[in-house]
Amino acid sequence: MQGKSLGILLALGILSGCAGYGHHQSMHDGQGGMMSGHQQMGEGGMMGSVYFRQGLLVAQGGRTLYRFDRDQAGSGASACNGDCAVKWPPYLAAPGASAQGPLGLATRADGSKQWTFQGWPLYFWQGDQKAGDMNGDNIGGVWHVIRP
Repeated sequence: MQGKSLGILLALGILSGCAGYGHHQSMHDGQGGMMSGHQQMGEGGMMGSVYFRQGLLVAQGGRTLYRFDRDQAGSGASACNGDCAVKWPPYLAAPGASAQGPLGLATRADGSKQWTFQGWPLYFWQGDQKAGDMNGDNIGGVWHVIRP
């Protein structure tokens, strides 16, 4: 495993263990190994735990996360609102969540907070039905899965 990937996994493991809600699970590190941690559950099912599985960044039970080319990494804002956010639900942060390591927070147009990874706001795709689906990859040439 490359040093950079290991560092990211360690930071994510620390973050996911900071405010666990009591549910312990084993997480795949995407390299065939396991990483143990607690997933953080916020109000309304909003979670702040991500990990790499089979080479994809995932959250909420293995749902694939995406980035949007029209966002600007590090801007602290999302370019996907309104109808866009219906098709591409943002990965929302629980009130009081804080950035740590490669995970950050962006403020949405409605004032809610959205998780970011290396500055890119994170989204799910409404067309993904189960863990591991990545049906939103490269839609319109502007939506992309996140790989290590």
